Amino acid sequence: MTPQVRLATFADAEPCEQLEAQLRQHNAAGRGAEAFFDEYPVSFLVDDMIGFTLVALVDSVIVGFATLQVARFGSTVAARVVRIYVTPLARRVGVGDALINAAKDEARQRGCGRIDALSLPGDRDTKNLYERNGLTARLIVATSTL
Repeated sequence: MTPQVRLATFADAEPCEQLEAQLRQHNAAGRGAEAFFDEYPVSFLVDDMIGFTLVALVDSVIVGFATLQVARFGSTVAARVVRIYVTPLARRVGVGDALINAAKDEARQRGCGRIDALSLPGDRDTKNLYERNGLTARLIVATSTL
């Protein structure tokens, strides 16, 4: 199973929205999930100034996606992975790695000097994916309701 990764088009919106629903369902009980989805509501972008979505396909079927927002922080332009999801049947065969590698390439082409990635505290699979691809934690956000 060799995934192909490409920039998303408007035709990919519906399959990506279905994957987003699966992602939300999978993480619904996760610590911080509600705040995460409230603070980062954008799950799909078609090659926009603020970011882009990549889709991973196997046999012409979308099996995963990654959405990145691009922003300037001081003198650095950075890409931030705000969504990444691979269907359960397509996991552990390189689809997530292919998405991260394509995200790095696209971010470089857009002049980004850094790529960040978000994950929920208990989402060990996503954290492992990031670390396996050279993205290591640099910030932990702790919170308390008042």
